[in-house]
Amino acid sequence: MVQARVVIRGAALEMGEHLLKTTKLASLTELINVMFSRYGRHLEATWEVLPAFDIDERDSLAKSVPTVVTQISAPAADFTFGKQPTTDKSNQRTTPSENNA
Repeated sequence: MVQARVVIRGAALEMGEHLLKTTKLASLTELINVMFSRYGRHLEATWEVLPAFDIDERDSLAKSVPTVVTQISAPAADFTFGKQPTTDKSNQRTTPSENNA
């Protein structure tokens, strides 16, 4: 069996320990083996690395992208608090004294 030493960041180690409890695997080694065997092909197929731009290229690209500013005005307030005129009274509450009237 081939062996390798792996250094894991703190947050990743916490997730690994959580996954150990969830999966009931015995060690991080088993967990990593399961992850590589089950999810390795998916990671490889979906991994996208963008080419690294030179800082000068990145700055020139940023300058060539136009900036569009659109003025947006707030809508006019068309509501009132209090009594609202309505002809449909099917959804209005009534008090017992109104029912007797």
